[in-house]
Amino acid sequence: MPPAPCAHSAPATKGGRSAPASWARPYALRGRIRCRLCGRKMQPATIRSHVYYRCEFKEEEAALYPDLTHPRTVYLREDTVCQALDRWIARAFAPQRLSATIEALTHASAAASTAETQTPEQAQARQAIKECERRLTRYQAALDAGADPAVVTQWINEAQRDKDAARKKLDAHPAVPRKKQSPLDAQQIRQITESLGHIAQRIQTAAEKKGPLYDALGITISYEHATRTATVRSRPSIPYRQALCPRGESTADDTVLVAQGQFHLPDGK
Repeated sequence: MPPAPCAHSAPATKGGRSAPASWARPYALRGRIRCRLCGRKMQPATIRSHVYYRCEFKEEEAALYPDLTHPRTVYLREDTVCQALDRWIARAFAPQRLSATIEALTHASAAASTAETQTPEQAQARQAIKECERRLTRYQAALDAGADPAVVTQWINEAQRDKDAARKKLDAHPAVPRKKQSPLDAQQIRQITESLGHIAQRIQTAAEKKGPLYDALGITISYEHATRTATVRSRPSIPYRQALCPRGESTADDTVLVAQGQFHLPDGK
């Protein structure tokens, strides 16, 4: 287990002033790693010159998940993840995988040409409803496990109010049929795929600031602590979503799963 976090501040300049925020250490995978146990994003922290992502499971959270066996804190070191991730990216976007990627993009493009679109307000409302339903399930489980009824009832009422508000927003924005679009042709898909391959090659040689490159590939990771297994997915970001949707309507439905896989991380880090 890593040592306890120490205070981390930007180095001081002459006169005792703090250095600009741009000097701070970047977190390459900020917002991209989730704990498989609880589904929450793991938060980055610098601990004695190393970057770790951690998921803290406090007493109040344990009350909401009475059936979940979760360590007090799950740690994951960034450099260990990045090394394994970069090897996976090199394999997933290798030239010999080009045909499989093209096929995935072809199917996604055809599906996007006939699907219904949703406005950002609709997408946000649907996500809020799902989150409220998850909250209600957790709160009921906490109540069944013996949590304070007065406190849990307050949580349930708040979640139900949020759900009702999200439902009203969704009803106020009816679905809009999407105009039929021609699927991308082979040349367009090949250009997109080759662009992704170029980004993957840059990742292998980039010494620092890999975050924007991971962002372009739409990298997300789900980490299983017990087996030290990472499930990684690539859903390319805005420029490629816009290519799949010529009008530039970048909705969740336009995000294409280009590659996915797993890798195991070594013990001890």
